[in-house]
Amino acid sequence: MTHTDGKTVDRAAIWNTRYQNKSAAAGQLSDELQEKLDQLPIGRTLDLACGDGAAALQLAASGHQVVAVDFAKEGLKRLQVFAAEEGRVIDTHQLDLSVTGSLSALGCFDNIVILRYLPDLSLLQQLPALIEPSGRLFISTFNLEHHRQTGFSQRFCLKPRMLCDSFPQLKLVEYENGAEEGRPLDNYLFQK
Repeated sequence: MTHTDGKTVDRAAIWNTRYQNKSAAAGQLSDELQEKLDQLPIGRTLDLACGDGAAALQLAASGHQVVAVDFAKEGLKRLQVFAAEEGRVIDTHQLDLSVTGSLSALGCFDNIVILRYLPDLSLLQQLPALIEPSGRLFISTFNLEHHRQTGFSQRFCLKPRMLCDSFPQLKLVEYENGAEEGRPLDNYLFQK
């Protein structure tokens, strides 16, 4: 639950309702994000804040052993339906990512993927410990151009180069500032 202007907001309930009201079709990743996922070596991969699983499904189709985590049970239910329809096995977990250490029981990963979600600093600081040596962390999320185009809250948007120095244990392999080209996403690829 989040407190805003003295009101308590149940974010999980809001997202669960959104997923219940979505069409029966699985979501699709943009071609750009599909290409980026190809930079991740096949392995055990965590899709963090997976929603209803567009990335998890793409990763599983590419041969990854996918663990998908979200706080919205309805999104995870949709993901399991889509995975079954495609004959894929995806290990899903409903977790509150605001709880410190919530990911620790899942073990370590060859890759961690975060799409269209900006974790808070405490969660970001936990991620390097969950990555195997030579493992990768890929983050593609909204930037200030997305705010400018849609009015989406700046609070959940990346500022230019915001994460470049956030992981001293990881090497920055690639950074793309989408806002410079009028695109709503910034991309970061790190390696341990």
